[in-house]
Amino acid sequence: MVVTDRDGTIQYVNPAFERVTGYAQLEVLGQNPRVLKSGKQSDAFYLQLWKTLLDGKVWSGHLVNRRKDGSLYEEEATISPVVDEDGAVVNYVAVKRDVTAEHSLRQQLAHAQKLEAVGQLAGGVAHDFNNLLTVVLGNCNELLELPELPSAARSAVHD
Repeated sequence: MVVTDRDGTIQYVNPAFERVTGYAQLEVLGQNPRVLKSGKQSDAFYLQLWKTLLDGKVWSGHLVNRRKDGSLYEEEATISPVVDEDGAVVNYVAVKRDVTAEHSLRQQLAHAQKLEAVGQLAGGVAHDFNNLLTVVLGNCNELLELPELPSAARSAVHD
């Protein structure tokens, strides 16, 4: 969880934030959440995120961020504006969930499904090829049984 002021300056992070990002609370207080920016989202992505928030709406989505050690992680986030009694935004609260492992498992499953599809296709092609070879071999055997087949042709069919 991250709480920022209306300008995006971090005012609070919970222990789970420290565990996931590798940043201690004191390292990020007063900073902007851009310290986590990975470069994986476009500027247009962030413009849309901020447009949603500045319109007073809740933003939810998927982010790829960077830990203190430089490694990337994936998170699902919901960022909500907090308003005062006059309706003015005073804070933003981001509730985030690390989904790196789940994303990795989804990618592995998709890869396994692709490999399975390729295997089924290869099996089907091999089966069809085997059917063609059976026909060719059957015809060759019939040719070899013809008594009038010249020996040169017989030799060619036999080989």
